[in-house]
Amino acid sequence: MGFHEAPKKFKVPKGPKPIPHKNKNTIGLGRSIANVRAKENRVEYLPDGEMRFTTDKHEDSWVKLRSVTQENALDEFLNTAELADTDFTADKNNQVTIIKVDPSKNPYLLTNDEEKKKSALHDANENSLKVPRRPKWDESMTRFQLDRQEKEAFLEWRRDLARLQENNDLLLTPFERNLEVWRQLWRVVERSDLVVQIVDARNPLIFRSPDLANYVTEVDSRKKNLLLVNKADLLTPKQRRAWASHFKRNNINFTFFSAYEANQLLEQQEQPDYKPEITQSVPDLDDATRIIGIEELEELFMREAPEPLTIPPNGKEPILQIGLVGYPNVGKSSTINALIGSKKVSVSSTPGKTKHFQTIHLSDQVLLCDCPGLVFPNFAYTNGELVCCGVLPIDQLREYTGPSQLVAQRIPKYFLEAVYGIAIPTKSENDGGDGTPTSQELLTAYARARGYMTQGFGSADEPRAARYILKDYVNGKLPYVHPPPNSDNTPLTHEEKLEFNKELYTLDSLTENRREQILNAVNSKGLKNFNLAEDLSKLSFSSHIGGDDNKESRTANYGGKQAAIFNATDDLDREFFNMNSVKGNMSTPFHKLANGGSNKKHNKGNKKDKKKQQKKAVNGY
Repeated sequence: MGFHEAPKKFKVPKGPKPIPHKNKNTIGLGRSIANVRAKENRVEYLPDGEMRFTTDKHEDSWVKLRSVTQENALDEFLNTAELADTDFTADKNNQVTIIKVDPSKNPYLLTNDEEKKKSALHDANENSLKVPRRPKWDESMTRFQLDRQEKEAFLEWRRDLARLQENNDLLLTPFERNLEVWRQLWRVVERSDLVVQIVDARNPLIFRSPDLANYVTEVDSRKKNLLLVNKADLLTPKQRRAWASHFKRNNINFTFFSAYEANQLLEQQEQPDYKPEITQSVPDLDDATRIIGIEELEELFMREAPEPLTIPPNGKEPILQIGLVGYPNVGKSSTINALIGSKKVSVSSTPGKTKHFQTIHLSDQVLLCDCPGLVFPNFAYTNGELVCCGVLPIDQLREYTGPSQLVAQRIPKYFLEAVYGIAIPTKSENDGGDGTPTSQELLTAYARARGYMTQGFGSADEPRAARYILKDYVNGKLPYVHPPPNSDNTPLTHEEKLEFNKELYTLDSLTENRREQILNAVNSKGLKNFNLAEDLSKLSFSSHIGGDDNKESRTANYGGKQAAIFNATDDLDREFFNMNSVKGNMSTPFHKLANGGSNKKHNKGNKKDKKKQQKKAVNGY
């Protein structure tokens, strides 16, 4: 008789004890605050009585002058708290708001009615866009008192802009948030007799700060202002006349200039076979729409500026000081290079009172004060508009459908096809299209023509195509000029804006290679009185689609006849209904034909007969 052994009790296997691992995630608001708090409240008193905190940053001057135009929510909060010299706590009870988006329109753009409402808000709050003023000071103040006073004034200015944006549902352009850069502007304004504000001629109002002119006269009523409208060669004479009328109507002292043409002329003058053209200058500038030259620009500076207001020390002769202010990439450096390059003698560059802006002796009578590129606060309609104006960086762009849609709406479809040599398929009227390509249609056509495809499914790389197209728009390869507002400051309609730019979209606006390609295609077709807007669809840069020369051929395709893209509806009709002219003559089902009219399905009878014959062959029958 056997017996059963008692089951053994379970014992935990011996081994190393579990060690809790330290959380490696050191990124977050809570940990950032904790790290900062751990280093706080440690104060060091220097021999001269200065109180220094361990959190103070002693950086080089070029590091302090880094331009800061965009901040995320955390950085903006921390920097504002630093300016205010206050403490803060975190709030855990944050709420998330879900916004429904209408798929019928681009959520990143405004309709005509919405744009009119925004324009009225801009006009009503125009006087609230202030330039930060330097607070008054005297020689009895210490450096630390002056620094604290300037930070408090700058903080209050930022708070006013934040309240303006939140309380009135307004969108502001990214503006300079680094106090050190604004300090350079204060020094330039205080030092200069004439302050020249340089703007881009394609959209002068978004690059101009009206309050800067007020600030100049507040510092000294004898100081003068001048608006230098650069890149005026991108405008037609009709467009320059329209902008000149707007500037005169608003009492703005202005002149048109082209730093690009000025530097091109200087390069031609350096050639040994250069022959100067005999021209007569117009010293009084009767024609306000004319683009002035380099020598005329210097004469204009001396004529518009008052007598030198600053008395130099050591009994030196007073010299006229011209301050140059403007956004980055508006051509301020090119203007300075053109002025310096026109001199046949060497030009000396001497440092000013600070190391952050440069003073350049243009002559014995004129001294240029170059201010660092500065972004002023201004009103905007959408972020897509800021991208198209060159205010927001394109390489750091995440949302590309908004600005790409603006390009597709502003530049005519035929001109886009002529510039890039592509065909942009659009929806027909039956499908709800109006002839204007959408951002997806434009980017898809460009990406497939250039071979920009994504990994995986191999679809068109639209973000990459958007960066190239937007850079061409900002650089002027795709020309577009914003028209001035009406006499009552109301914006123009979309149709009026297109009419204002109609003269820009001709063969002369294309690059030389593209223009020659189109002219060769015109000659091969034998077309007379060629019109780019009406006859471009009759040309084909690569191959005819359809093979019929009598029909209109597409402008181009995506790399050959096999890769040609058509309208989705036409493609469906051709492939599934027309069958490419292939007709079928089937009269009976295939299984009945295979069985010789048998009623058995799927050829089962033939299979049985075949097996019987194979069996007879094996058995020797």
